[in-house]
Amino acid sequence: MTKRLLVSTTLSFAFLFAQDANLSQRSAGPIRWAEGAPNASTEVKNGTKIEGLKTEDVRIFVSLDELKETEYNSVWLQVYNHSKAPVTVDPQSAVLINEKEKTIRAEVPDKAANSIQKYGEAKSQELTSAHCTNMIAVQCQPTPSQAQVAKQVAANSAQTAQWIKENALIEKAVAPGGDTHGYIVFKKEKKRASYILKLTVGTETFEFPLTADNKAPSFAD
Repeated sequence: MTKRLLVSTTLSFAFLFAQDANLSQRSAGPIRWAEGAPNASTEVKNGTKIEGLKTEDVRIFVSLDELKETEYNSVWLQVYNHSKAPVTVDPQSAVLINEKEKTIRAEVPDKAANSIQKYGEAKSQELTSAHCTNMIAVQCQPTPSQAQVAKQVAANSAQTAQWIKENALIEKAVAPGGDTHGYIVFKKEKKRASYILKLTVGTETFEFPLTADNKAPSFAD
């Protein structure tokens, strides 16, 4: 009986130790990109900085760029799965955290695309009527240059909206040996800012430092 009690006690301690180990793994902090770290990489392509992180299971690359003449930034994300099991990538779980710890959540792609197109259409209409200073004017016809700019604004907005729909990253379970890539869209703030991109891939959380100019639409071109 004493022997059985000793074995039972030993198994209980082993079980508790295993629970503590699992809890420690679950509560481990996020994996953050850092310049010069052995698991981190960096390169610049076409003026855009690309940051990479590698673990035993996955390899991730990210970069941030603005969607010109819109109210949005885009984050490009590529995930390679080196593990023996599928890993889930959910772009809607990604957030940007600024210096004041304000959280900016990822936009739903279709919603952002529709917003961009409507904004462009409204700006196009505004540009074609900008010369009408007489409130009682019966007819307001845009000048040829105004009409051209207005047409270009509407076309560019429609093109950007379609680009988002076609290139947005979608939620996916990436198979072993596979990869997925695409863009995540975030609303711009009113001035240049530094962020931490935080996202979960599989069971691991990753953090990348990113900077955005957050240029407001000007429709100057």
